[in-house]
Amino acid sequence: MKKYNRLIILGLLLGGSYQATAQYSPYYYSKHEVGVSVKAGVMKGYGDLPNQFSSDLKFNTAMGLQYDYFLHRKWSVGIGAQYAMQTVDYNASNLQGKYEQMDIENEKFIFSFEGKSYKEEWKVNQLTIPLTIQYIGEGETALYARTGVQLSLVMSSKSTLSWNQLKTEGYFPQYNLVLEGPTFAGFGSYDQVEYKPDLDLKDRWAWIAEVGVRHNLKENQQLYVGAYFDLGLNNQKPSVSQTKEQLIGYTTNPLEPLEYNSIQQSSKAVFKNYSVGIQLRYGLGL
Repeated sequence: MKKYNRLIILGLLLGGSYQATAQYSPYYYSKHEVGVSVKAGVMKGYGDLPNQFSSDLKFNTAMGLQYDYFLHRKWSVGIGAQYAMQTVDYNASNLQGKYEQMDIENEKFIFSFEGKSYKEEWKVNQLTIPLTIQYIGEGETALYARTGVQLSLVMSSKSTLSWNQLKTEGYFPQYNLVLEGPTFAGFGSYDQVEYKPDLDLKDRWAWIAEVGVRHNLKENQQLYVGAYFDLGLNNQKPSVSQTKEQLIGYTTNPLEPLEYNSIQQSSKAVFKNYSVGIQLRYGLGL
């Protein structure tokens, strides 16, 4: 009986010793890691923009969850879900336009407009889903790198168009007449004009990359601090029933003689964007 008791005690000691050795062995690693992440950076639009337009850097943030499955202690594949709040804007100054139009009495005339400055701001909330592969170096504090693709589902988008010191007029060559008013007919000067078109941007595909440092806080708890780069790949221009090449259109509607159009409605425009910033992630090994 004593012999069997000794064998049981020896087995328990060996099992506990093996488990402890496995946990602190350099070859031991948790296969699953879940984490929470926050990131902040700046975003800028790029692509084929209408003449004279440029885009400024705008602040954006995101937060979410991340899951990684470790194929090896140095390699993992991951999927995540983040809620991103982004702003993109486009600016131009001294814009002008001139084209032939028909008034409410079927009289042909030349409609023209000019504005000191124009700004178009898009506020976009997206659910981003990154699919990535990650490499981690050796040590308690080690370098890591992550790359992959990301799908961003647009949850909401709001566009605001702003004109500063806008002036419109109509020239009737058959009468050699220039109309600079009245404003209710669509002719005149406007100090400030703001309009919010109802346009929905398309979902976004991007290539993403991240590089930084991972530090082991304690057993199975890691802190990642890295810099990220996010490059949009597809054109997010919304589908429109009719393209609008002029930012200001003249209509025969007496209640709304002027039509304010977005650069999103231009047939030639391509809207992409990229962002750079810092990302923090806390990971828990399972």
